[in-house]
Amino acid sequence: MNRRKFLLVSAAIAGAGITGIYGAGSGFVADLAALQQELKQMTGKTLRSSGSWNVSQIFQHLAQSVRGSYQGYPQQRSWWFQHSIGPLALQGFKAAGAMRHPLDEAIPGMPDLDATLDPQVALAALLQALDEFAAATTLAPHFAYGTLNHADFQAAHQLHIRQHLSQITVV
Repeated sequence: MNRRKFLLVSAAIAGAGITGIYGAGSGFVADLAALQQELKQMTGKTLRSSGSWNVSQIFQHLAQSVRGSYQGYPQQRSWWFQHSIGPLALQGFKAAGAMRHPLDEAIPGMPDLDATLDPQVALAALLQALDEFAAATTLAPHFAYGTLNHADFQAAHQLHIRQHLSQITVV
């Protein structure tokens, strides 16, 4: 096979794969109301984290992520990343119905997490951020995924929160 034919075939295969990921990801529907209800059921309970961050730090991180969607993120990935790998990763997560990322990776530029903050205070801040997100009419670009509509941001938040909740148990 000559070089030109190889490149054309490779581009066609990559295009088909990307189309498949976007198609599969379009079927994911977020249910933030159910997620908020699940979070509210943690109010007043003793919670434990199995990860390197304590429960408060997890809730603070999640609140930062949600707030970033309507207040803006302090640091952005490159234009190229936000228009290629970032959106493709989100579609892959949606297609899989789950997010996979390092669970102790801070959002670039966000303030440090306070390990001493009461977990219930951090949970209340997360719930407030979700309410404010639901009411937001203007959204900021995601630091990695780029410009998202409300439904895609809901999906990103739900998948992100769900992955982090996998480390939290009620004692």
